Amino acid sequence: MSTMQRAKALGRSARKAGRPRGRAFALPGLVAGSLAGSLAGTLAGLPARAEGFDWKRYDGQTINLVLTNHPWSNAIRDMGQQFTDKTGIKLRIEILNEDPQRARLNTLLQAKSSDIDVFVSLKIREGAVYNKAGWYADVAPMLKDPAQTAPEFRIEDFGAGLIRNETFGGKLTGLPINVEGPLFYWRKDIFAKCNVAVPDSLEDILEAARTIKACDPSINAWAARGVRNAVPYPMAAFVFNSGGGFKSVDGTKPGLCRPESVAGLTLYTDLLKDFGPVGATNHSFPQVVELLGQGKVAMTHESSNEFSNIMKYPGREDDLGVKVLPKGRASGVSQPIGFGWGLSISEYSRRKGPSWTFLQWATSPEVQAVLVDRGVAPSRNSVFTGEGMRAWASQKPVRQQWVDAVSEISRRGTGDYASPTDRVPETREIIGRAAQEVVLGQKTPQQAACDADAALLKLQ
Repeated sequence: MSTMQRAKALGRSARKAGRPRGRAFALPGLVAGSLAGSLAGTLAGLPARAEGFDWKRYDGQTINLVLTNHPWSNAIRDMGQQFTDKTGIKLRIEILNEDPQRARLNTLLQAKSSDIDVFVSLKIREGAVYNKAGWYADVAPMLKDPAQTAPEFRIEDFGAGLIRNETFGGKLTGLPINVEGPLFYWRKDIFAKCNVAVPDSLEDILEAARTIKACDPSINAWAARGVRNAVPYPMAAFVFNSGGGFKSVDGTKPGLCRPESVAGLTLYTDLLKDFGPVGATNHSFPQVVELLGQGKVAMTHESSNEFSNIMKYPGREDDLGVKVLPKGRASGVSQPIGFGWGLSISEYSRRKGPSWTFLQWATSPEVQAVLVDRGVAPSRNSVFTGEGMRAWASQKPVRQQWVDAVSEISRRGTGDYASPTDRVPETREIIGRAAQEVVLGQKTPQQAACDADAALLKLQ
């Protein structure tokens, strides 16, 4: 079969496989809506990509990837040979935990090193900083080039909000690889043994923790992230659902010192301090997942992306329940967190062509459909609403709960949980420090929150 015939056949196959079925996976602010005006202008009038593209164009080349320790990254590493078989491009993959990965990126990118080609980046966290530093390559020109982009690639299949998260001033800095956010996990068997109702409100979680601790002191009633820069991710919904926020009401100043925000901070830290495991302020997601997986925790608020890792432990597929964090009883607010990671190319890469080929393969409907089995919520609408996802979810009740919860955080979630500044990493450190000070008994929630706001104000 000629290159042209192969391209046309792939295009027909992808269109057939990628046709959405049923309700669209819509997400205001994340998935729903049209593309941002700047990006729409950049990508408008893309030519039909039926000619010139060849998956084997860069046969024999090698690209270097620096990824985070994440279910997506681990799955891609396992599938890497499939990409090499398809393209002839070899992958050299380095997987690190988030903080070491960012430290490695800073070292390489500040030096303008060509030793890194592709990396995973959380745009809502470091996107503005990395973009300002000029570290992201603009992939829009390659997207518009029919010789560089496969005919079956459909940018419109991605959630529009997810694409907006990857866009800075009309510059497309990467492709979204997933949808995620923290979810409320609970042990159904422990709740039944201790005669505890599943929390309907945020405040019910604290009452449930008290009852479980009295019923079975051998188990930690609660666990959650306590490391400084990891705290805002699971704590944000506690603040929002309590009626507060990380900004002032008018959005111009920090807002952690607002009474409603302090209430959310207090609830999160009380759970960690009074019902969490020893050394909780040193815990991030690996420790939380291990404790929950080993059956040592009754409740947590942890990433939807850790679902597959949790389910690897014996018994968890049968005794865990999953849902979005309950709304605040006093506030009536339910504001979950929802966003996606992105895959980017370094501006200093000398192998942008093969790197873009990898981005297309790694975010293709075929690959995303496989990743569903690894618990990675797809960023393509056609995959999330496809038969594969429905078939997978139908096998276990907890899987369907996970799908429903991810759909909900996708529809209503926000990725904006920082003070009004683009220095997001620093805001996370300051907010996380406030939580640690309360857990360690160094300050009251009010003192910690107001001191944090004073420090955050200096970042504006």
